[in-house]
Amino acid sequence: MTSWAIGVVIGAAVVGLLWLVTADFSEPDGAEGDAVAACAALERIGELKPMTGRADRLPESNYTRTAADRLAAAKALAQAAARDDSRYATLSSTIDRADELINRKLRLTDESIGELDSARNQCANL
Repeated sequence: MTSWAIGVVIGAAVVGLLWLVTADFSEPDGAEGDAVAACAALERIGELKPMTGRADRLPESNYTRTAADRLAAAKALAQAAARDDSRYATLSSTIDRADELINRKLRLTDESIGELDSARNQCANL
């Protein structure tokens, strides 16, 4: 496992723990709460721009390790929501596709950014 992948996994765990510790439990819980938290993590990634080189090697890349950690956290939370409630299956699969496209190619493409935008649109309709 590369150090980048290990960093993403550790970062996702840290983000998940921080979310758990700082969560306002007056907010929705269960599957709905997980979906809302996944959407919040997606929003914190910010706008990304397509690029031709490897995202992890370009100094001008706005896909930082922090953004990768937030995407991993969003993916895990959306998966948890989908496991508990099938209404969130589409959100989970959309975030999963975006994560796969970015991490398989280690680059931001119009396709991967489109998947992130699609997930954000789904979040707006929760």
